[in-house]
Amino acid sequence: MRTLLLNKTGLNKIRSQHKELKQADVEDSIKSYLPGEWALLHHPTSAQSYVCFLNPNVDDKFTSIHIVSQIESKNTTSFVITDFIKSEILRAYHKRLRFQSYENGSRIFYGAVDGLPGLIIDKFKSKAIIQINTAGIDQYRDLIRNEVEKMIEGEAFLLDNLKYREKEALPVFETTALPNLEIEENGIKFLIRSDVLQKVGFYYDHRENRAQLLHLLNRLSTNFENGLDLFSYVGAWGLMGLFAGVGKMTFVDQGNFENEISTCLKLNGFQNRGEFFRSDVFKFLDDAIQKKSQFDLILCDPPAFAKSQSQKDHALEGYSKLHRKVFRLASPSAFVAFSSCTHYVSHEEFQKNIIDAANKENRKVQLIYSGMQGWDHPISSLMDKSNYIKSYFYLLES
Repeated sequence: MRTLLLNKTGLNKIRSQHKELKQADVEDSIKSYLPGEWALLHHPTSAQSYVCFLNPNVDDKFTSIHIVSQIESKNTTSFVITDFIKSEILRAYHKRLRFQSYENGSRIFYGAVDGLPGLIIDKFKSKAIIQINTAGIDQYRDLIRNEVEKMIEGEAFLLDNLKYREKEALPVFETTALPNLEIEENGIKFLIRSDVLQKVGFYYDHRENRAQLLHLLNRLSTNFENGLDLFSYVGAWGLMGLFAGVGKMTFVDQGNFENEISTCLKLNGFQNRGEFFRSDVFKFLDDAIQKKSQFDLILCDPPAFAKSQSQKDHALEGYSKLHRKVFRLASPSAFVAFSSCTHYVSHEEFQKNIIDAANKENRKVQLIYSGMQGWDHPISSLMDKSNYIKSYFYLLES
C-alpha cells in the first residue's frame, strides 16, 4: 500500500474520532490513486498509521477518504486487506449473536459503524442480501459474498442500488435475481416477494420499538378495536398490533403490497382482521377526516422526509401536516405511535414537532415510550450521527 502524508488538520480529525477525510486533510494529491485503492495515512509526529481506502472520483463535498483501521507504523507490512475484511465481517456477525432472536434475521453488518464503510448486509434466515456503496469495498464483492455464504451456511445476493452508488461513480452490475424473503420478528412471520422489496428488504431498525408496542398494548387495560398502520409496507407495525389483540387493522401504503399483507395475515392467523388500501397516505387521511372516521390505535412510520440537511425545513413541514392529520383521526383516548428515519431531524426536533401538532389540534397527550434503533444498528452514544431512528408513543386524554 502507498502512504499519504496527513496534515495537522487531518491528524487532529482522526484523533477526534473522525473516520472520514477529504483531500484538504492530506498533503499529497489523491488524483494519482485508483478508485477504491487502499493506502496508509501517516503524520511524522505520530507513532500510528491509519489504513484507509479512497476515491479521487468523489466530489469533494462528499467523503473521499475512509479510515478503517489504526495500526502501529512499524507493523504496517503485516496488514492484509482480505484478512481484515473477513475478520470484520465475522466480528460483526458474532456481535449480533449476543442478542436473542437476532440470529435468524438482522442487519449483520452496518457500514462504517462495523468497520467497513459502504457495506450493508441483512440476514433473512438462511439468506443474506449485500449492498456495497463504496469503491474500496466494491472490489472485494465476490470475496464478501463467499465469506457471508460460509458464515450463514446459506445463500448471499448482491444488490446494487444506483442511487447509493452514483456518488462514488460505481457501476450497477447485473446480478442474480433476488429471492422471496421469509422473515420472523418478535413472533410475527412475513413473506415478501422479491419484486416488491424496498431497500435491502425489511426494516429491522424498528424491531425493538415494535417489541415495545406489543409489550405496552398488552399492559394497557384498554380494548383497541380499530387500528391504522400508515406507510405500512408489509405491515410490520400493524401485524404487531393484531398480535397484541387489536380487533381490526387498516393498512395504507402507496406501494403494491396487498398480496404481502394478505399473505402475512394468513401466516399469522389474523384472517378477516386486516384490510389493505393502496393510496397516497396524505390523501387517505384527508378522505378519512372528511368521513369523520376515528381510530383508537394509529401507527405512523413514514419513509425519510429529507435526504440532505438543506431539506430539513421541508421535512419538518411535512411531519407537521402528517401529525396534525393523525391527531384529527385519533379517538378521544387513542394510542398513537409516531416514528421517523430521517437522519437530519433530531430526536428533540421530531418530538417538538409532534407536541406542536397536538397543541394545534387541541389534543392533550401523555408520552409513554421513546425509542431508537434496534441493537443490530449499533451506536456508541445518543450523539452518534448513526442514531437516526426515532419512535415516540403517546396516550391521548379525552
